[in-house]
Amino acid sequence: AEYMGHFLSVYFFSPMHLFWLLAIGHLICIQADYYQDLDLGEDASDSEIKKNWRLLSRKLHPDLNPSSDAKDKYQAVQKAYAVLGDRKQKKIYDMMGEEGLKNLAESQQRGGGRRGNDIFSQFFGGGGQDDHKGDEIMMNLKVGLADIYNGAIHTVTITKQKLRSKQVVKDCLKCKAQPPRMQKMQIAPGFVVQQQVPPNCDNQCGAGSRQVIPNSQHVLEIQIEQGIPEGHEMLFEMEGDEWPDRLPGDLKFRVQAAPHPIFKRKKDDLHMILKISLLESLVGFSKSIQHMDEHLVTIERQAVTPHGHQKTMKGEGMPKQDIPSEKGNLVVTFEVDFPTTITAQQAQQFKALLP
Repeated sequence: AEYMGHFLSVYFFSPMHLFWLLAIGHLICIQADYYQDLDLGEDASDSEIKKNWRLLSRKLHPDLNPSSDAKDKYQAVQKAYAVLGDRKQKKIYDMMGEEGLKNLAESQQRGGGRRGNDIFSQFFGGGGQDDHKGDEIMMNLKVGLADIYNGAIHTVTITKQKLRSKQVVKDCLKCKAQPPRMQKMQIAPGFVVQQQVPPNCDNQCGAGSRQVIPNSQHVLEIQIEQGIPEGHEMLFEMEGDEWPDRLPGDLKFRVQAAPHPIFKRKKDDLHMILKISLLESLVGFSKSIQHMDEHLVTIERQAVTPHGHQKTMKGEGMPKQDIPSEKGNLVVTFEVDFPTTITAQQAQQFKALLP
């Protein structure tokens, strides 16, 4: 008699698959274009977003614009800036559109104000953790000491992988939301089971590698605060490579002060070397130097100044971080520029003058 093997079929949906199905059920067409509401393209910088928001707010304010549609346009501008002016919401909108923001708000209401990253990661199977997130990238940022003293905005162009459109993530979600593919597997002679196989997320599908721009230029504006310390790290969440099936990794910049021709920083203090002549070291002097914000600092001595002598100028150092009105000190080290040769007559004159 011919032996017939026994087959056992197992069909079930994991909680994650149910999540994908529910998520896809909420996906609808994007009804708003926040960049268009601000008269901008999707590559607009943070300063351009703020600039257009201010201009359009003045132009469309109902108290200043009597047109019939001014109020609606004004409200659209405010709503657009509320999203694009917030780095985290902007990233969610850039990747998933308005529906991603809607799902974020609903999740926050259910979760009692959980962090946006935790909730956004649920879309990628993270379960509230960052286990489906790209790698963190650390970059050194050379900053002029004058920019740290005065404060500045640095514009940095980075090259990264970017999704072609917001639809790419939705396509990936649809793939993951499909019932698990079943595959037969023999576990013993005569016994074959069917087990579920997860979606093949090798990024080679229509929502994968063909839907990303590999070397996209992206501009970041980095605010350099006055007195920011050496080695300070600035976090740009989710600014790494974009993928259709995971969170972008974070981008960090580590501040490194570039050498200055006059000043050297030591925490909140500045140090400098001031060369004086032998005559000035003996009879005194008054000199003015231009500080990094172009105000003049007068350094003077009425007494003998030995080589290597130091003078502390209070309040002329670096601004203190978070309290820029308070400053450290400027420590001036004097170097006497001795002549390399003197004549015999000059030597006799010195002997007559000095004991």
